[in-house]
Amino acid sequence: MQLALLYFNTVVGPEIFFSHPGSILEKISKKMLNFFDLDMSEEFFEVILIEEDLKITNMYFEITSCWARGNKEMLMFSIITDRDFKGELLYETMKNYSTKIKSIVNIYKAFYTKGYLNKNDPEIELKVKELHEILQEFYDVLRERSTEKIKDEKIVKKFKQFKW
Repeated sequence: MQLALLYFNTVVGPEIFFSHPGSILEKISKKMLNFFDLDMSEEFFEVILIEEDLKITNMYFEITSCWARGNKEMLMFSIITDRDFKGELLYETMKNYSTKIKSIVNIYKAFYTKGYLNKNDPEIELKVKELHEILQEFYDVLRERSTEKIKDEKIVKKFKQFKW
């Protein structure tokens, strides 16, 4: 399992702001960045990459921003799993963490670290650190909950196999 937070940078387009563990393979990240171009009304969707045998579960959300055009930043969680993983099991956790991020005052400043976007605001580095801590916690919770759900599913399947 791999977690990514994608951000729509109004200067260069979509970019991966955070990924854990490690960086995402370039051929996968290029596909993920194109998800921002999809014209969908759904905030939660999955994409199966047949050749890579992977599933990417996504949740699009927006945060308010005093610095962005339209006063909003466009963000998306993407979780890369095995193709057979039931991504819908992640929905509530993804929703909870998008709400948690939305609730942080001035969190939009975390996305303004690059030279062409740098606003020289002392709060930027604090918000980057705060966001990274939340994303690390999010990843840890995802790992724990997905493991629990898989174990629960195996127990239910075994239970259904019993002859009564």
